[in-house]
Amino acid sequence: MRDYVIALSGEAGQGLNTIGDMLALSLFRNGFCIFTDKSYHSRIRGGEYIYRIRVSDTPLFSMRQEFDLIVSLSKSTTLSQLEYFHDKTTLIFDSDSDHVTTEDTGFEMNVMNFPFKTIAKEAGEPRAQNVVALGAILALFKVKMEIPSQLIEEVFSGKDEVIKSNLEALERGYNLELSIDIPDFETNENNYYLVNGTEGTGLGAIAAGCRFLSAYPMTPGTGVMNFLVSRAERYGIVVEQAEDEIAAVNMVIGGSFAGVRSLVTTSGGGFALMQEGISLAAMTETPLVMVDAQRPAPATGLPTRTAQEDLLFVVNAGHGEFPKYVVAPRTPKDAFELTEKAFYIADKYQIPAIILLTESLVDSSATVEAPIHNEEFLQRFVVEGGDKYRRFESTETGVSPRAVPGGKALVRVDSDEHDEEGYITENLKIRKMMVQKRMKKMKGLVGELTAPAKFNLDAPLILVGWGDSWGAIDEFATGRNDVGYVHYTEVFPIDPSIREELEGKRLVSVEGNFTGQFASLLRSKTGLNVEHIGRYDGRPVSANWIQKTLEEEGII
Repeated sequence: MRDYVIALSGEAGQGLNTIGDMLALSLFRNGFCIFTDKSYHSRIRGGEYIYRIRVSDTPLFSMRQEFDLIVSLSKSTTLSQLEYFHDKTTLIFDSDSDHVTTEDTGFEMNVMNFPFKTIAKEAGEPRAQNVVALGAILALFKVKMEIPSQLIEEVFSGKDEVIKSNLEALERGYNLELSIDIPDFETNENNYYLVNGTEGTGLGAIAAGCRFLSAYPMTPGTGVMNFLVSRAERYGIVVEQAEDEIAAVNMVIGGSFAGVRSLVTTSGGGFALMQEGISLAAMTETPLVMVDAQRPAPATGLPTRTAQEDLLFVVNAGHGEFPKYVVAPRTPKDAFELTEKAFYIADKYQIPAIILLTESLVDSSATVEAPIHNEEFLQRFVVEGGDKYRRFESTETGVSPRAVPGGKALVRVDSDEHDEEGYITENLKIRKMMVQKRMKKMKGLVGELTAPAKFNLDAPLILVGWGDSWGAIDEFATGRNDVGYVHYTEVFPIDPSIREELEGKRLVSVEGNFTGQFASLLRSKTGLNVEHIGRYDGRPVSANWIQKTLEEEGII
């Protein structure tokens, strides 16, 4: 496997996100496989902003921590990243600005400097120093200049003078010579897409027929809301920014009750406020689809960093006992496909379905194959009913016939316990029957699960993971005979039959949390002994972090 990691180092407000996107998309359109991630402070201006791009000739789904090339637009930010330098790292900086020296680092580096600001000023736009750097890097990779030129025209559409000066800055950057050795990559012409987790989830919701979204903005869940807002008119979606998270979840329950596929998006803190709504959906057996994009907690935690800390909270969300379905996508492609499935499961079983994302997944772009749209997932499971319609009829599967208001059936629901027709009851025999009816759905749910990803289960050490840690786990385990893995995207319910395949193995969970939440969940459902290593500093799990941590713990 050949790869190369580029880092753009600066501060919020220096245009790094725009230029990073242009660089990644230009490399992708030229035929390279790309994986990106971002590390940034929760500030509008200033603070750390690192945009990393991993270039390869086959798709990868995690970031290698060490930089091969770093373009520094901020000395202080670059100094904060010294632990990710290695002896062949090349540092490029603007000679017109304060810059990192060997005295700052304490070790020798391959250093190159160019007067980016002066070149940009000569091109007619002093702020285009990052475009000069963009051109220099793309020339190094022999990317055709018409690719970034088209992107500049798209980004600055309608601003002719800005386009002209930025195109001039780009060309001047192309004329700079970076004497750097990079791998001899093979470009590809496969049917790949460059997609991030936000886009994958949003497109999955659109494909599933979502027509109403309500949310209160909370990073990093806001991205899905914004994605659907930008396409609301095209796809006939009503998007409501509610006054708070409590209103948002109740609006979505109302939309779903009326027969519209609906979605609510948030992060952990907002999800905490939605607990009564989740239980309301469970008692009224109204389909509810939710996105919880996780970030480090508790409280407001680290709004722009990543974590896998909400799993047990989500699995146990809402007061009382009732079925729910929880998924955690591995990749942007998974985000599309599992979002579609979440709507289907919510409708079929009339339960809450929760999509667990992470900041790392929603902000990272990856080269993926085209997601698969499943027509079956468009089924609505809505009946017309009639004079003898009973909304909460007891059935063998626990799933009652669901009609929506305005049809032939009188639809009666209540948040109190009720009988089969929806009338409030305090009859304890009926109460017992209704609890059993709702919980029968769990058997059907287990039958809907796809098997977790499995690799080299004959190995003595099996890593256990869930969600977007898969890319790092797969990269670490591939090519090793002594390590295998089992990795979940459908994290609740869990099929306990996995015990037969894993019994007698040394199991170690790799998670973005301190306590090993999935290890606890798997142990509780299977009785398997699962050890744990966790990353909880706000950064994503990587293959080299896994290796280092397993070695430090004496596991390998």
